[in-house]
Amino acid sequence: MARFLFVLSRGAEDPTRCVRCFQFAKIAVEKGHEVTVFLVDDAVQLCHLSITERIKAPTGDECLPYLRLLQDRQVPLLVCKPCAEARMIGEDDLPQGFRISTGATLIDLAAEAKVFTF
Repeated sequence: MARFLFVLSRGAEDPTRCVRCFQFAKIAVEKGHEVTVFLVDDAVQLCHLSITERIKAPTGDECLPYLRLLQDRQVPLLVCKPCAEARMIGEDDLPQGFRISTGATLIDLAAEAKVFTF
């Protein structure tokens, strides 16, 4: 199977992109692919599940169920360290499955995966 990296830079202000990122990551996981999600910029706020639970696309799709499936499947959910620090988010603030990561890790992952950006 293939390796996919989903990079999300948009936050709650762009619900369609948020939902689609997690939806397509979910589809890839269900098809047996290796998936990593990397949150940068405003997307790091999605590690606050109280924000994520309110994100809904115009089609009616909700972000949180897709995210929960990724958590259940133990998909790595990486959060950009400087982006998180700028928003006062630390490792202790992260829910299950999320972890702080770096730009160097993002580049390493991208070098070996098919990359989707949202």
